[in-house]
Amino acid sequence: MLKSNAKPAGMPAPDFSAARGRRVLIALSGGADSVALAVLLAEAQGDCALRLFAAHVDHGIRPESGQDAAFCRDLCAQLGIPLYCARLDVPGEARAQGEGLESTARRLRYAQLRRFKAEVGAELIALAHHMDDQAETVLMHLGRGAGTRGLCGMRALSGDLWRPLLGFRKADLTAFLRARGFAWREDYTNGVADNPRNAIRLHVLPALEQCYPQFVPAVARCASTAQLEDDCLDALTEAYLAEGGALEPFCRWIDLSRPPHRAILRRAILRRCPAALTWEQVNVLEALCASNRGKIDLGVDLCAERAGHRLYFAPKHPPQTESAVLSLNGVTALPLVGRVIAAPCAAEPVRDDPMRQVLNPAALTGAQLRTRRPGDRIRPLGCGDKLLSDYFIDRKVDRPLRDATPLIAVGNRVHWVCGYGISQEAALTPGCGAVSLKFER
Repeated sequence: MLKSNAKPAGMPAPDFSAARGRRVLIALSGGADSVALAVLLAEAQGDCALRLFAAHVDHGIRPESGQDAAFCRDLCAQLGIPLYCARLDVPGEARAQGEGLESTARRLRYAQLRRFKAEVGAELIALAHHMDDQAETVLMHLGRGAGTRGLCGMRALSGDLWRPLLGFRKADLTAFLRARGFAWREDYTNGVADNPRNAIRLHVLPALEQCYPQFVPAVARCASTAQLEDDCLDALTEAYLAEGGALEPFCRWIDLSRPPHRAILRRAILRRCPAALTWEQVNVLEALCASNRGKIDLGVDLCAERAGHRLYFAPKHPPQTESAVLSLNGVTALPLVGRVIAAPCAAEPVRDDPMRQVLNPAALTGAQLRTRRPGDRIRPLGCGDKLLSDYFIDRKVDRPLRDATPLIAVGNRVHWVCGYGISQEAALTPGCGAVSLKFER
């Protein structure tokens, strides 16, 4: 029989409250960490109303890996937990993709775990990462030059991934298993310093702990503090980005009328940019924000442009849109752009809504809803005829917005630039009829 409320020696009982009343899939390798997690969850399932399942993923790397699966079957039979097993060809996939063995194993393992999660209807995947793993992760992030987000390391709850043992040392978990008489499997590859994590575990952490005996707990505290600060910066960034926007798939932008602190601006750049950025590119974009205007190539089909009070991210080749024949009494939809709702109305001009106009229906015979094309012209109210491109300049429409701006046009004659103005030809005249047009993005 399993003893209730068992815990690793010298450590408080694990906090399983995040999973109370939920279906949990335990990632069970057969190593000491995952065995301890499975035992602790099995003992807590009654008090926490847990429904437990276990999953073992064989990467196909070690000849004896089949014995790990057999061990996990025996353990789960003892604990009364259903077990699901899968064998993957990680070496073959790594060769086919030209990818490292460790990264391939991680990618395929998590994909398989999520397949099992869907199969059993679990809500969380329980992972056995502990405090020593957290220290290794933070040091690896430092080695890559990560900022505050890297210092956060792993979170106890990240999406569907749950790590309830981050407050425990590896030695505490193995001591618990020995005291309780549970065996575990050893993976000899963990003792080979052929990848960064193993090298840090085998050489770096022991050396650091000789200088700072409490180095691992100190790193765990650092990660916990960094997570709080990271959450704060994320909340401030979200509040700042609420003033920005996007006209997908034409452009996204950051509002710079009130520039924020650099830490928030850099996060906003990373959040708004539709492509992955290097540290150097973020520096260049930050400098672009401080200038009055400019444009930067971000590779492939993306550029960043400083215009007006905004930093825009836009494709080098804007998406091509079709046109739709305008209905004067109904809805006209244009994919990627929006729709116009039209209905006959009284001949009264609209003055308080730039996305609604009342126009002369006689001028709209054969009109279309579309975006700009070469040769478009407009005669604004009270002005002479001009190219639409000049009209955009006069109205201070930022360049990245022009391809996304909806138009009502007959041939190359533009009668309504939605949100900006109408033509003299489409204006109401005494005795004419009237049609209300409302554009919705």
